[in-house]
Amino acid sequence: MKLVKKNQKLHNPGSPLLIGDVNDTDVVKEITEPSYIDAQTRLLI
Repeated sequence: MKLVKKNQKLHNPGSPLLIGDVNDTDVVKEITEPSYIDAQTRLLI
């Protein structure tokens, strides 16, 4: 429970991350990831 409260304090609504911010030392890479939601929808049709 302590970790949850600590992470809640790190939340920044203006950040693209769920918890915390992007720092100068962070490496951000853009990747292409297929959507698995589309595959699940096609199974039901």
